[in-house]
Amino acid sequence: PLPLPGGRMTLVHRVETLDPGGGRFGLGLIRAAADIHPGDWFMVCYFVDDRVMPGTLMYECCLHALRIFLMRLGWVGASGQVAFEPLPGVANRLRCRGQVIESTRKVVYEVVIKELGYGPEPFAIADALMYADGKPIVEITDMALRLVGTNRQGLEQLWLRCHESGSRSRAVSVVSSSGHPGALERGSRILYGKEQILAFATGKPSEGFGDRYREFDDGRFIARLPRPPYQFLDRIVGLEGEPWTMAAGTSAEAEYDIPHDAWYFEADRQERVPYAVLLEAALQACGWVSAYMGSALASSQPLKFRNLGGTACQHALVGPRSGTLRTEVKATQVTRSAGMIIQHYEFSIRCHGSLVFDGATYFGFFHPEALAEQVGIRDASPYVLTVAELSDARSFPLPDRSPFPDRRWRMVERIDALVEHGGPHGLGAISGSAQVDAEAWFFQAHFLGDPVWPGSLGLESFLQLLKVVAIERWGCGEDATFDSPGLAHPHTWVYRGQVLSSSRQVTTQAVITARDDERRWLKADGYLLVDGKVIYQMNDFTLRLDTRGTPARGT
Repeated sequence: PLPLPGGRMTLVHRVETLDPGGGRFGLGLIRAAADIHPGDWFMVCYFVDDRVMPGTLMYECCLHALRIFLMRLGWVGASGQVAFEPLPGVANRLRCRGQVIESTRKVVYEVVIKELGYGPEPFAIADALMYADGKPIVEITDMALRLVGTNRQGLEQLWLRCHESGSRSRAVSVVSSSGHPGALERGSRILYGKEQILAFATGKPSEGFGDRYREFDDGRFIARLPRPPYQFLDRIVGLEGEPWTMAAGTSAEAEYDIPHDAWYFEADRQERVPYAVLLEAALQACGWVSAYMGSALASSQPLKFRNLGGTACQHALVGPRSGTLRTEVKATQVTRSAGMIIQHYEFSIRCHGSLVFDGATYFGFFHPEALAEQVGIRDASPYVLTVAELSDARSFPLPDRSPFPDRRWRMVERIDALVEHGGPHGLGAISGSAQVDAEAWFFQAHFLGDPVWPGSLGLESFLQLLKVVAIERWGCGEDATFDSPGLAHPHTWVYRGQVLSSSRQVTTQAVITARDDERRWLKADGYLLVDGKVIYQMNDFTLRLDTRGTPARGT
């Protein structure tokens, strides 16, 4: 394999700490050290009368420590086939506030990983501090490396070949003992791949799960996963529980690779993965587990799959270069009553080992007639503006410019009423609306044979209202970004209805329940109505306005 430089360029003598989940970003930390001697070659050959380690060599020392960390992650390859090189387009900064001289005894390189990803070559961005006898002397910001000559697939194939059995489970369609064609042998990393997931979303269900679903191949209805471009599930890499059996305890680990040029970054005009995408990554993994358990076989009549609500909390931001999201979901309760099936799940999403998003949610399988008879949120009480508030309210189209989303991601077309000092808490209230377009892209994607407005996009409409409130109160430029929802604040949603392509108008309402002007943060409750019927309820959603521009690298 490609080694570290040796000979005179041996700049790391030992590794004191290596933690793949450490550092302030939770992506990794390494502390490496070297002993310094007065006669070291770089002392002798740099300045004749001023023996000191060159600043460029200090940078190289930290770079070697970063390479050791990446090799520990498995980013390796054969000499002559791969090479570590700088990452183009990333500016870095080196600041020297001290020196390594003849009397120095020991230097330490502390490297904190702030971003890992594939573009498609593996790349890493890190910050580093170099210490001389315990004193920090060099600071490096955005030190960046890429491993040219390979990619994610190449690394995965390399380590599959190095499996402890010495043999690689080939990624081909096989029939396992469970009767699930498409499932790979358990020794393999990928249990169900993209082709099987796509087959269940838009093709023949039997190609996704096996012969037990063959009866749905020729037109019989089955609840599907969303299709691209609203599919955020690439592979299943872990499974517990028997197939075709609806039982609590069944669990799965799923992965989604965030494309650095994903369409939703441009559509949302933000450099952060939108809330709806994170939520869908979790919910789609739950939907896959539900299909794995054979839920569609529980009735001879068509059953439609609907999310009913949940509680979640976002803990960290992810962006275009964050890499792969790993979602763990577990069925915690399964009940059947009066022709309905209710399934409860717990979920968590991590990125490079760090918790990004977690919560609990529940779904129902319903006959179409039951969905048609839904009465909405019982005892809902949307806020009604007073006469005085109506006279002060402003209305205007949602701006078609950054930092607001473009038409693909815009779930609110018009602000119908914005009252900055009214509402039940005196902190403000807002409502907005959108006409339902039967040809909208998301009806085609969500779901095959069962077009319905995704509930996650209904929650996006609520967050888009909060963006308007924040901007109207605090102002911002086109480079403003949002934490939406705000980090570390649990929130809940309830769905008791659906928006169909035949619906006419969606109205979303929010009332501000808390606000912090210093932090530019707010909290709100609200409802979503379709043609006058209240069908969604949202509580404790938060948003923070960040006017400093795009997020730091590593988000």
